[in-house]
Amino acid sequence: MESVPPLNPRKLTLGLRALGAVFPGIRATKDQIIPYTEWWSVQNQGAVKGDGPLIVAIGDSISIGIGASHPSNSWVGQVARSLSERDGEKWRIVNLSIAGARIDDALERQLPLALELSPADLVMCCIGTNDIVWTPALASIRTGLRDLSETLPKNTIFGPVAGASPRARLSNRALRQAAQRHGQQVAEIWSTGGPRIRERMASDRFHPNDLGYELMASAVTDLLVD
Repeated sequence: MESVPPLNPRKLTLGLRALGAVFPGIRATKDQIIPYTEWWSVQNQGAVKGDGPLIVAIGDSISIGIGASHPSNSWVGQVARSLSERDGEKWRIVNLSIAGARIDDALERQLPLALELSPADLVMCCIGTNDIVWTPALASIRTGLRDLSETLPKNTIFGPVAGASPRARLSNRALRQAAQRHGQQVAEIWSTGGPRIRERMASDRFHPNDLGYELMASAVTDLLVD
């Protein structure tokens, strides 16, 4: 692949737009969506033409770094920095993630591009949190996660769906079972150990801040060291 199509965020829901008009914290992170998306689109073009080990990322706003001080401080970006320091060579990132993405976006828009970029040295996939809120059928969430696991390569590290609701727990059970079956790993990026939750969260109290993303990235690099 010589170039990656520009990333296009999913349209914001009316509810989120309304909340952004009222709460400054939500508005601040919402205003990051366009510039962070454009930044990754530019980075992707350079990465696909470059040399060196490659990370391909599939996901939503978490993977483009909404809530961080800069998009490169997303969990994807911080994993790449850690691996670059470890290996003494720069790891490239093609980040196919889009803000607001749901599992159908991953399957229909991101997965085909990820497969075209194969073989990547590492695939990172974290998707489904938006589905927990907006997709009524739990069965479709679980099936979609299984389909992603079945199609992605063994060197894929998944981030589980965020939250402790029954829907999230059942979705993550399906993901973990599928990943184990296909020889993949699931990083416990939402671990509650360490600093208090509020110290790790951005102003919208939903997305991580730089520290939150650093802790998420550590969960991934710990798996890679092992």
